[in-house]
Amino acid sequence: MNQEGYVPTFPKKAIVGYYLGNLGEMAVSATSFSVVDASSGAPVFTGTLTPRPDNGYVYTPTPYQAVYEADFSSFTAPGTYRITVPGMGSSLPFRIDEGVAMAFARTYALGLLEQRSGFDVAMPFTRFTHAADHTALSGVPVNANAPYGFTWTTVANYATEVNSDNPPQTAPRLTSPAAQLFPFVNQGPVDVSGGHFEAANYSKVTWNSAQVVHVLMFAADSLPGVAALDNLGLPESGDGISDVLQEAKWEADSLAKLQDADGAFYYAVNPINREYEGDVLPENGDPQVVWPKNTAATAAAVAALAQCASSPRFQQAYPQAASDYRARAQRGWQFLVDAIARYGLAGAYQKIQHFGDDFTDRDELAWAACEMFLATGDPQYQTTLKTWFPDPTDRGTWRWGWQPMYVCYGNTVRDYAFAVKSGRLRADQLDTNYFNACVSAVITGGDTSLAWSQANAYGTSLPDATKRVRSAGWYFSTEQAFDLVVAQQFNPNAGYVDAILGNLNFEGGCNPVNMTYVTGLGWKRQRLIVDQYSANDRRVLPKDGVPVSNIQEGFTWTWVYGGELSTLCFPSDGAATAPYPFYDRWSDFWNVTTEASTTNYVRSFAVAAWLAAQTPPASQAWRSTAATITAPTDPIPRGQPVTVALQVAEPNLDGAKIVWEAIDHEPAFGGLSYTFTPGRDGANWIEAEVQWPDGRRAFATGSITVAPPN
Repeated sequence: MNQEGYVPTFPKKAIVGYYLGNLGEMAVSATSFSVVDASSGAPVFTGTLTPRPDNGYVYTPTPYQAVYEADFSSFTAPGTYRITVPGMGSSLPFRIDEGVAMAFARTYALGLLEQRSGFDVAMPFTRFTHAADHTALSGVPVNANAPYGFTWTTVANYATEVNSDNPPQTAPRLTSPAAQLFPFVNQGPVDVSGGHFEAANYSKVTWNSAQVVHVLMFAADSLPGVAALDNLGLPESGDGISDVLQEAKWEADSLAKLQDADGAFYYAVNPINREYEGDVLPENGDPQVVWPKNTAATAAAVAALAQCASSPRFQQAYPQAASDYRARAQRGWQFLVDAIARYGLAGAYQKIQHFGDDFTDRDELAWAACEMFLATGDPQYQTTLKTWFPDPTDRGTWRWGWQPMYVCYGNTVRDYAFAVKSGRLRADQLDTNYFNACVSAVITGGDTSLAWSQANAYGTSLPDATKRVRSAGWYFSTEQAFDLVVAQQFNPNAGYVDAILGNLNFEGGCNPVNMTYVTGLGWKRQRLIVDQYSANDRRVLPKDGVPVSNIQEGFTWTWVYGGELSTLCFPSDGAATAPYPFYDRWSDFWNVTTEASTTNYVRSFAVAAWLAAQTPPASQAWRSTAATITAPTDPIPRGQPVTVALQVAEPNLDGAKIVWEAIDHEPAFGGLSYTFTPGRDGANWIEAEVQWPDGRRAFATGSITVAPPN
C-alpha cells in the first residue's frame, strides 16, 4: 500500500502478492481483505480481492500472475488503518487523509529547494542545509592549456561517442578549441551562479535546465490550481506569488546567465579538473568552467526563456525579467538562424554529451520555433515550426518509435496544444489542423501511459517494450504519470486518474518490496542514494524529496563490491527462465541506475502538485513551523544514556511521523522525547524532523557535550 496513505475521495487500492525465490509466486488462497483500525484492529471495511496479473513479459514462467488488487475506494472515513488478508497478515499503517497528495507535493518541493545552487539552503525550511555554493565566477576554456586541459580532454572524449539513433552528424567532432563552429566570444570569467544541481552532482547542464523551466512553467500556466499553491514550505511561500513560478524563475535566472555575447548558450557548467565533486559538500566545491556552445543547448534555452516571457502569469509577477528573457530568446534565435544559414540544418550541430542528443538538435529547434511563435504571435515562426516538425503525431518523433511525447518534441506539442488555455494566443492565431494534431498527440501520450499502467500488476506505467527487452533503470513512476495529467486536461477520464494514482502509489510503497522510492516519505526508507550531498553530510538518512528509480535491472559495479552483488543473486537476474522478477529487485546501495536528474524531480512534482491542488490543503496557509530540541547543558559522561525533548510550535501532532537522528546512531521513528547513549567525547549532534500527514515539516537541531566516564 501507499505508506503515506490515500485521499478520501480518490481511488484507493493496495496490492497483494509475494515472490518466493525459486519457488515462484506464493499462492494467495484468500479471496477477501479487510481495512482495520490501526489502533484497535477492528474491521471497518471488507472487500474482495481481484486478480491483477502482469502482461508484457515474454519469458517463462511469466512473473506476477498471482497478484491481487484490494480496492477500498468506497471507504472514505479519515483515520489510520491497516490492510489485513486472512492467512497472510497485515500491512504497515497508513492514513486516509485529505493531506496525502499535498504531502507528496511538499516533499518534492523540499527536494527542489535542497537542489538549489548558489542559495543559502537553511533552517527552518530543511535540516539538510548547505551554504550558498559555486558563487565564484566561472572560467571559459578558450584554449586547451592549463587550467583547461582536463576540460577539453573530457569534452573530446564525449564528442567522439556516436549515437546511432540520430541523423548522422556532418559537422566536425568537437575535440579541440579549433574544432568549435562557435568559438567563445566572452573570454571570461563569467557569472553562471544559481539554478539547481543537474542531478546527484553539483554541475548544471543547459539542456536539463531548460527542461526544468518548461515543466515548472507548464504546471503553473496550464494545470488547474497549481499556480495558486503558495504554501509548499519554500522560503518564498506566503508572499502572494506562486511557489511553482518562483522555483521556475530561480532556474530561468541561472539559465539566462549561460548566454555568450553571440547569443549562443554554453552547454554546461562543470568542475575544472574533474567531472564530479564526490568528496565535498556543495559550498566546498571546485572552481567551475563552462563547456562549449552548441545548437541543441542554445535552442532549448531559447525555448525555455521564451516560454517564461510569453506567460501572462510570469509577466504579471516579473515584468522586468520577462522582458529580459524575451530579448535573450530573440538573440539566441538569431544565432540559430545565422548558424543554419552558414552551416546548413544538418551541419550546424556538434554533439557533446547525451543531453539534447536524442534527435540531434532537431527537436530543440522545433521547440524554439514553437515558443518564439507563442511569445510573439509572428506567423513566420509558425511556418518554421511546421517546416521542422510538420506532423505532431509522427511516430518518427517518438523515442525508439514507441515512447510518445518525448523530450523537446513533447514540449512543443504540449505548449502549442495549451497555447490558448495558458493565455498566450487566441484560437484564431493557431493553425487549426496543427492544433488538433497536437491535442491528438497529447491524448495519445496519456492513452499510452494508461495502457502501460493497466498492463502492470502494481499499476505503474512501465513500458511493454522495456519488459520485452528485460531492461530497467532511471525509471520514476510518478514521472510516468505526467503525460496522464496533461491528457486529463483535454480528455477527462477516470482511467487516467486511476493510473496517475497507481503510479504515485507504487512510488509511495505499493510495490513488492514495500519501499518508498521518494526520500523522506513512508515507513521503509532508502538510506543510500546516488547523491553527492547525501554522501558527504553527517546523516545516515539522505536529504528529503529525492526520487529513487523505482525499477532497476539489477546491481551495478561498485568500487566496494565490484561485480560480486550480481553474482550472489539467486535466482540469477540474467537467467533465461525464471529470473529474479524486476519489481522485486532492490537493494540499499549506491546504484547509478537509480540516480534522479532534476528533470525527474520536476515532472513528478508537477503530478503531485496537480493532485494536491484538487484537495482542501491547497488553500492552507503555511510557510514553516518552529521546533526546538531541549538537551542537558552540563557534560554527560560517555556511556550514560541521555534523554532530549522536542518542542513543536504546532500542538496538534495527530498522525505526524517524528524521525530522530544522532551522531553514531541509527535513525529512528519516535515521539517527543529521544533517549540515546553517546559514544564519543566532545560535541554530539542530535536532529529531529516532524512530518504531518499533509507534508508540513518542522526541523530541529541540538547538541550535547560528552566527557570521559572518569
